[in-house]
Amino acid sequence: MKVRPKRFHSIQLTLAIAFTALSIILVVGAIFIAFGVTEESSRLASRQYTQQLVHQITNNIEFYIDYMDSVSAIVQADPSVQEYLRSGETRRETEEAARAVLRVMANTRSDISLIGMFSYQGDFITPDQDHRLNPFTEPAKQAWYTAAVHAHGDSVISSSHVQNIIEDQYQWVISLSREIIDQENGGGRGILLVDLNYRIIERICGSVQLGQRGYIFIVDRNGDIVYHPQQQLLFGGLKTENIRRVLDEQENYFPGDDEDRGKFYTVEPMYATGWKVVGVNYRSEFLENRDAIRRSYALWGLLFLMIAMGISIILTWRISRPIKELRQSMQDVEKGNFDVVADIRSSNEIGELGKNFNIMVGEIKKLLNRVTQEQEQKRKSELNALQMQINPHFLYNTLDSVIWMAEGGKEQEVIAMSSALARLFRLSISKGKEIIDVASEIEHVKNYLTIQKIRYKDRLDYRIEVDNDIRHFKIVKIILQPLVENAIYHGIKNNSAAGTVLITGRRTEKGMDLVVRDDGVGMDRDTLERVRAHLAQGNAADPPGPGRGSGVGVRNVDERIKLYFGAEYGLEFESREDEGTTVFIHLPAIEKDGEP
Repeated sequence: MKVRPKRFHSIQLTLAIAFTALSIILVVGAIFIAFGVTEESSRLASRQYTQQLVHQITNNIEFYIDYMDSVSAIVQADPSVQEYLRSGETRRETEEAARAVLRVMANTRSDISLIGMFSYQGDFITPDQDHRLNPFTEPAKQAWYTAAVHAHGDSVISSSHVQNIIEDQYQWVISLSREIIDQENGGGRGILLVDLNYRIIERICGSVQLGQRGYIFIVDRNGDIVYHPQQQLLFGGLKTENIRRVLDEQENYFPGDDEDRGKFYTVEPMYATGWKVVGVNYRSEFLENRDAIRRSYALWGLLFLMIAMGISIILTWRISRPIKELRQSMQDVEKGNFDVVADIRSSNEIGELGKNFNIMVGEIKKLLNRVTQEQEQKRKSELNALQMQINPHFLYNTLDSVIWMAEGGKEQEVIAMSSALARLFRLSISKGKEIIDVASEIEHVKNYLTIQKIRYKDRLDYRIEVDNDIRHFKIVKIILQPLVENAIYHGIKNNSAAGTVLITGRRTEKGMDLVVRDDGVGMDRDTLERVRAHLAQGNAADPPGPGRGSGVGVRNVDERIKLYFGAEYGLEFESREDEGTTVFIHLPAIEKDGEP
């Protein structure tokens, strides 16, 4: 199954998205909470305001009912009224006095639509003699009448209703009825009826305003509506009110049920009448400028969200910056740069990670340096071992020549060769130093050429033309002798004519060059390319092939120069077949004594 590579997501982008999402959640949550608190505060203020209005209306109605109750008490106690109800067959004689009492009360209060008195004997009087009882209505069967009888002297307040007791009169009224008690024997004599104009209640309740849609209504203890601004709609069944809950609810403030969702009811009872005054508010009107407040909260929320996003971007940049720097440092280390230092100054876990990274890179660098030094030391040891393999070979040939000359009686040549051999090995030792000056190296190769000149006589000649201004520079010892040996044995020796080895030296822009040139057989193009390729590979143990010897000494020289002075230095071969070979030794111009 092919595993799809995971997409790269920067930590800054991830943190920015996380912070932005968190900011959105917090800002939106804060807006909802703030709007809810504002709405709840408005609701509480509206509740308090409505309770005050309902309480005021309740007091006004109770005061009005108390006043009318006092009026009825006055009428009941009036002697003319008592005499009228007590007179029996002579009632006609006292009727006018009783009627006068009722007329006075009716004229005193314009809000009394009807005041009348019913005797238990069936008589009926009102201030207006033209009033006639409705022939289709029996007073004794009216609710206000029977309630007054049962109250036995106490006043009874009816619900709102259409009063039809008078012929051709139909008015909405609230009736106050009271049984008139004989003050002499305590028995009932009749019923006093005081109809209060319904408009008084309507004016009291309609004088207050609860928002655009709120209203006040009054319900009696039986659940009958006393007043409602839309009373006609209620009676017509086009509107309903949750009357049952208003009657049963113990709390004086409660929200509406499912059908009345959005409404809040404020209820205050009237203990004298058993009525309840109810104020109705709508939730949507708690805040008059709800839409403007919502837009204001939305704009503030958007502003805070933008600020939060800006802060989150700055924070994520500050958090991710040291991580990016640490990542860049790691990539530099992957490329081999162990000098990199993660400059992380954070005083947190990332800062500690940067410090640990720097310590780790430092330890790796030390370890690599130690391994490199160990490898270089090992390589030097290998090259020195190869060098030691050359010297016995040369010593064997030289001593063989000395023996041959001694047997021939050539004492002077023996002395000269032996002296040159002794100086050669003394310079080879160089007190154990690997780095010597150019003058010592020239002296060393000169002794070598002296020995070879004695051996090959007229077939070999040499010249040394090295500038004096480079003779004090430091070089690796025994780098000319292997090249001269190679020129003699593989260039001049294989040529039928005599040959010359020319050694020159001069200062260059990059350092200095020592040149070993011979006029021997030279090399063809393929051999020259193999020699160059072999030097480029840097494998001293692999011979270059036929035509130019084993090449061990030449590659040993090149390896030692590169090892001590760097890869930009070393040997460079130029050769033409039958014309000779030239070897350039590129070296630095080092004046300081001692090995680099």
